[in-house]
Amino acid sequence: MRIWIVSVGEPLPTDGENTRLRRMGNLANCISENGHSVEWFTVSFDHYKKIQRCKEDKDIIVNDNFIMHLVYTSGYKKNISLRRIMQHKAAGRKIYKKMNSLSKPDIIIASMEPLEVSSAATKYGVKNLVPVIVDVRDLWPEIYYEVLPKRVHFLLKPYVEFCRIILRKTMAAAYSIIGLSDKFLEYGLSFAGREKGILDRTFPIAYPNYNYSLYEHSFNKYWGNLGIKTTDFIIVFFGNFGKQFNFESIIEASNLLKDSPSIKFVLCGTGPQLDDVNNRTSSNVIFPGWIEKEQISSMASNANLGIAPYINSKNYTQNTPNKFGEYLSASLPVLVSVSGSMEKALKENHCGYKYNNGSNLAEIIKNYFNNSEKLVEHSINARQLYEQEYNGDVAYSKMLDYLIEVNKTYADNKERIHDTL
Repeated sequence: MRIWIVSVGEPLPTDGENTRLRRMGNLANCISENGHSVEWFTVSFDHYKKIQRCKEDKDIIVNDNFIMHLVYTSGYKKNISLRRIMQHKAAGRKIYKKMNSLSKPDIIIASMEPLEVSSAATKYGVKNLVPVIVDVRDLWPEIYYEVLPKRVHFLLKPYVEFCRIILRKTMAAAYSIIGLSDKFLEYGLSFAGREKGILDRTFPIAYPNYNYSLYEHSFNKYWGNLGIKTTDFIIVFFGNFGKQFNFESIIEASNLLKDSPSIKFVLCGTGPQLDDVNNRTSSNVIFPGWIEKEQISSMASNANLGIAPYINSKNYTQNTPNKFGEYLSASLPVLVSVSGSMEKALKENHCGYKYNNGSNLAEIIKNYFNNSEKLVEHSINARQLYEQEYNGDVAYSKMLDYLIEVNKTYADNKERIHDTL
């Protein structure tokens, strides 16, 4: 089967040997490893590192079954900016042109956001009678109201309404819809204007099943020069210092715990909040900057807790983001900042807690620090929850089976579909 992936914003397998792949990257590998052909349409600009991968449109052969199509677009410095909106428009236009230059696939799976790109995918699918699955991974455009101050909402309203029009057309044109959670799927279906069908499914974000033991003994190589020891009690954050995270409770907790020298926070990543957080935390907080897979794995295999300081947004209360499965895969109990899906899973499976503020966070950390039996129990439970719900080896195989099912259903009903267009 020939499968197209249309997705912008994720790390690519061509970004480097130790790059951590996300949903579409892991799915693409699963497709190619199982003997199917996959072509991934994306852009030249690296969203995370804010650098260009190439200076012009470029096709890259990853392996015999896997091709990357990178279209050149200008970049942006700020995630919420006019330049990013313009980049999305260019990406949609250029990806649509590229798709039309190739022989058509059997099926397309497209990330819903950015809307200009998913719109291009469904436009192509309708025109060429190719089934398009739209994957709801962010609640665009509603998320704008949550990440920007209320005083500017009146300025946003025309743009959000325009986006809603595009989203309705895109979702209505999709052959099927999937989402990271039931709530996300409902969001997509509401814009499609229909009830859930037999091919509309939920696929939570899964995380690859890494063998962390391979990196367990390389800890000092990567972290010794930062003053971190394997005997330290480590609370780790893997992510970025963007607007989707709130570090206030971590700042407060670090200052409350500064007299416990063996308790250390390791906050990995870069972003606009980094300098401010660095200036307001105690010496028990380490900022290693951007790190790659081997460094992440060595830290995850020696850390004690993972922290997910998300802002109070529907994107995170109604969903279990990538960080959640990543921490669980490394047997790390998870500390979350928001109520909702993650808190519910932690309570039911006894593998972490929601914290309410900095003092509460410090209290939870001290409780784990002083209760090794609870820490071991919650660590075991974390890994069990990962195996049950978030194991990438299982999840991406299920997604591939789903693509095959959708393709067969579409082929069986192609004549009827053609008559309705």
